[in-house]
Amino acid sequence: MLLTLLSISVPNQAGLHDLTVINGLRDIEIVSFYIWGSGHNSKGDNRLYSNLQPDSSITFTLPSGKCNFLAFDELGNSYGIAGDFQKNVPDSITIDLEYITFGRPNVDHGHHLLNLTNSLNGFALDTLVLSSSMREQDILIDDFRVFSGTSISIWLEKGIYSINAVDQIGRKYNTDNITVPDDSCMLAIVSSMLINPLPPVGITGNGSRPFFLENCLPIAVITELQIVPQDGSNGIYLDNLALQPGEHIIAKLNPGYYSVLVTDEYDAEYYVSIEQRDTGSLRLPVVYEYLKYNFSFPANSQEQ
Repeated sequence: MLLTLLSISVPNQAGLHDLTVINGLRDIEIVSFYIWGSGHNSKGDNRLYSNLQPDSSITFTLPSGKCNFLAFDELGNSYGIAGDFQKNVPDSITIDLEYITFGRPNVDHGHHLLNLTNSLNGFALDTLVLSSSMREQDILIDDFRVFSGTSISIWLEKGIYSINAVDQIGRKYNTDNITVPDDSCMLAIVSSMLINPLPPVGITGNGSRPFFLENCLPIAVITELQIVPQDGSNGIYLDNLALQPGEHIIAKLNPGYYSVLVTDEYDAEYYVSIEQRDTGSLRLPVVYEYLKYNFSFPANSQEQ
């Protein structure tokens, strides 16, 4: 049975309509719900006076047009709809798992959005600490793993923030001061923000230009490296490596085209072709995207 906890309405006016919000989450309460017009830089205040119980609803009277919806449940999960068009007729929306923001979680600490992206190669971010002179305590975010190439939406009050991030192998990154809100509301964590970067574990080769190869496999040690010139000349072969996640090695190469084959401690192989130019340096992060798949059967296998 649908139970209406609260109804907020005004006499019918042009451009206004009723929107009923239903909690369709099983055994989970919705603790906050925000509605704001598209293009605004603030999500406003929580529209709920008390937690919205499962199978319960609340009705708002809203102007027609594009708007955004954002809800948080008691477990810290967020549910969002961006740019939804509200017509000038009564409508309803059911908050359920269809709208959960797995790919871009939201964390609610204020009215204004900061979209933080993990732009590191291969490594997830496990901890974020946001500091501001406007706050007595830092904001600690460690409930979400922000994988490489994904983002987290952090809602903050106005102020200037510094951010410290820790990746999944314990390396620390620091940002410059970030003003909230600003025009872009976007920040990327990149490798240049790394505090106390490690020096290369070694240098090999006798070419004229440096080639940096970094182990960006979070849970695998690189044990073997082959760099083969495509012109048939002698290359580099290292079979006694113990390149840990986050470490890198420098190979000095002459300009030209090369095939790079890397093997990790689990005998998985990674392959990529590169071009070493005669100016500048070349960097190669070894990531899972370069994994060389082997679909063959073991030599001692038998067809059933």
